[in-house]
Amino acid sequence: MLALTACGSGDTRRAGAVEGALCGDPRLQGEMLPPVIDGEACAITNPVRVSAIGSVAIGGAPVMECRTALAFADWTTGGLSRAARKGGREVSRVDTVASYACRNRYGRAGGRISNHALGRAVDVSAVGFTDGSRLSVLHDWTDTTILQEAAGHACGPFDTVLGPNYSGASRSPASGCHRRIWRRYVLPLARATRV
Repeated sequence: MLALTACGSGDTRRAGAVEGALCGDPRLQGEMLPPVIDGEACAITNPVRVSAIGSVAIGGAPVMECRTALAFADWTTGGLSRAARKGGREVSRVDTVASYACRNRYGRAGGRISNHALGRAVDVSAVGFTDGSRLSVLHDWTDTTILQEAAGHACGPFDTVLGPNYSGASRSPASGCHRRIWRRYVLPLARATRV
């Protein structure tokens, strides 16, 4: 199991937000969506659909709030890329299997609302590289240190990182690696809502 909570100090600086860039960050490519209000508990005031982070394609068309997208960009261009380079590779793609979904934790009828329902979570299923190779979180987790090291680097931007060995109720072959936005990763609201 890899369940990391509230570790690292994270980077709360957002100097130089770029007017007109998705969430104020030129690394993010995709589209701003209208606010999501889905029932009483599920909502995202500033949802975005991310299609790329810099030169890295993002598969699965994940929908998330801007703060999550910014943390995802920091992890993709930072910790994930460093882990890949250490393994002699360059990241070209990150595949996702889940992002926004109006549901409770573990899909149960009762209980606490999932961070997916607030746009604060994204599940990564695989990472592709410029040499054409691909690592699946589910199938290649124990065969490579790249994915494990990248998950460790997610501490900071995210406060929860659950790997494929996580034994919670949400464990399934498609669960991938769950990354929830780090609560202290706060931006001024004006920056977070810019298109």
